[in-house]
Amino acid sequence: MLYFWEIPNHVNVSLKTMTGLLFLSALWFSSCRRSADIPDTIEAHYLKYRVSYLEDRAGAIPTGILPDHMDTYYTRHFVLTRIEGFLNQFSLTQIADLRERKVTTLLNYFGNKIYCAGEDGELPAGIVEPARLDCRYTGDTLTIAGLRSERIEIDTGEEKFDIYFTRDFSARKPNITTPYRCIDHALSDFRIQLSLLKMHLTCLEYMTKTIESEIFAIPEDYSPVTRQAMEEIINSLFTKE
Repeated sequence: MLYFWEIPNHVNVSLKTMTGLLFLSALWFSSCRRSADIPDTIEAHYLKYRVSYLEDRAGAIPTGILPDHMDTYYTRHFVLTRIEGFLNQFSLTQIADLRERKVTTLLNYFGNKIYCAGEDGELPAGIVEPARLDCRYTGDTLTIAGLRSERIEIDTGEEKFDIYFTRDFSARKPNITTPYRCIDHALSDFRIQLSLLKMHLTCLEYMTKTIESEIFAIPEDYSPVTRQAMEEIINSLFTKE
C-alpha cells in the first residue's frame, strides 16, 4: 500500500519538517529498490516429501484422510513449505523471509483464509519445538530420492530417532521453519510436530525449477490474526475430540 503526503499551501513547513519528509521519502524509494531486486521468476530447489503420520488419529480425525505430501521450495531469499488436501479445501503454507529471519504462516480451511506473521527467529505457528534437541552426526549415508543423505541421531529426552540431511545442493537457512535450525543443510528425511500431530517426512522427488516469485507474497484475500489465534485454530482442526 502506498502513502502519499500532501502539504496544503497555507501550512508553513519548517526546514526540520521538510528534512524529515525527505528522509522518509528516501527510505520509501530505497524499499522500492530492494523489492525490485527480486525478479518475476526465481530458480528454486524443489523437494516433494511424503507425509506419514505417527499416530492413527488426531483427536476424532483419522490421519489416513489427512494430506499425504508436502512441497518445499528453497530459494536465495525465501523458503516455502505447503501442505494441501481435502479437495483443495485445506492448505497450510509457511513462507520464510530469509532476509528478515521471519516466517509467515498462512492457513486456508474451508474458505477461511488467515495468516500470522512471526517474529525474528520464531518458529511457525503450531510447530512444536522440543525442550531438548541433541544431534549426533554419524557419518552414515543413504540415498533418498537421488540425494546422497547423511544420518543424524536425534535425542529429545523423550524419544530417539534418526533424520537425514543432504549436501547435494546449497540452501540458505534451509531449516528455518523446523526445530532443526542448527543444521545447515536441507533435510531429506525428518520428523516434525504440528500441534499434537506428529509427522514423518521423507523426500520423494528433487529437482530444480523456475517458479513465479509471487508465490512468496501474501494473497490479498487473507486476513491477519495473532499467533495465539492461529494456534488455537490449528489445534481445533487437528486435536478436537
